[in-house]
Amino acid sequence: MDSKEKGVETSAIGRSSSGTRPIPKRGQIKSRIAATAFHSVISMLSKASPNHHHFH
Repeated sequence: MDSKEKGVETSAIGRSSSGTRPIPKRGQIKSRIAATAFHSVISMLSKASPNHHHFH
């Protein structure tokens, strides 16, 4: 059991550090953060307002 668990851990670590997924560019990260922040603000406003249909 221990050897299987170690194998799973090392394969998971190797997969994450090997960089199989391409590294996103700087602008992509900023736009993703901005989109997430915008979405969270809109959702908070829609929950706070009594009229939920206004934001949908």
